[in-house]
Amino acid sequence: MKRLWQFFGIVIGLAIVVIVVLYYFTQPIFIAAFLGAWPALSIALYDRFVNVALLSFDKNHISKDSLQVIDKGGVTWGFIRLPIKNSGFAPARNCTAELKVSRRGQQNGQDCPVPSFETKRLAWSASNHEESRTIPPRRGSAIIDVLIDDTSIRQTASLWYGSAEWGPLTIWAGTPEVFAMSPGKRAQDAFCQGDYEIEVTVFPENGAPKSDTFKLHVASDWNMTSLA
Repeated sequence: MKRLWQFFGIVIGLAIVVIVVLYYFTQPIFIAAFLGAWPALSIALYDRFVNVALLSFDKNHISKDSLQVIDKGGVTWGFIRLPIKNSGFAPARNCTAELKVSRRGQQNGQDCPVPSFETKRLAWSASNHEESRTIPPRRGSAIIDVLIDDTSIRQTASLWYGSAEWGPLTIWAGTPEVFAMSPGKRAQDAFCQGDYEIEVTVFPENGAPKSDTFKLHVASDWNMTSLA
C-alpha cells in the first residue's frame, strides 16, 4: 500500500508541475492536450512501476519437514523448504526456481567433487515437480523444496566414489530429476558433508528475477543440517 500512495503522490506532483510550466510558457491548448493524455500516461506508469510482482525470500521461516513419499514405496524423505513471498500488486506468473553452487565443502584443502556447478532447476513443494508456479499478489506465497534427505541411503549404506573421505551421500538438491528417480542415481545433484555457499534464483514470467545467497551446512545428522 505504501508503494501505491507513493505512486499517487508522484503522479499528482508531476501533473501540477507540468500544468504550471505549460500555463506560464505555452498556450492553453497545450494544457488541454496534456490533461487529455494524462490518464493514459498515468495508467502506463502504474502498470510499469506499481502493478508488478515484488518477490522476496522468507529466510526466517525456512523449514525442515519429514514425509513419506508414496511413489518411492513409502520411504521417508526430509525436506528443507524455502518460502517465497510476493508483496507486489501483480501475481508473479509461471515462476521457475534454480539453485547454483558458488562454493563447495572442503576437507584437507580439497573440494568435494559433488554437486556439479551446473545450474539446477528446483521443484515447488506440493505440486507436479515439472510445473512452474504462479504466486498470488499482496502477501501471496509459495514454497521451494531446496534440499532432500533420503533416509533410505543410511539404511542401505549406499556409498560412492570418494566415500572413504566424504561418507555416504544423503542430501540432494530438490530437482525434478531427483524426484523422478532414485536420488542415489543423481550424484551430480548430491551434497557431501561440509559447508557450502549456494544461490537460489526465482524467475517470474512477468518480472525481473530475484536472487539471494545462502549458507548450507551438511552434517552427518539430518537434524544438524541447516540452511540460512
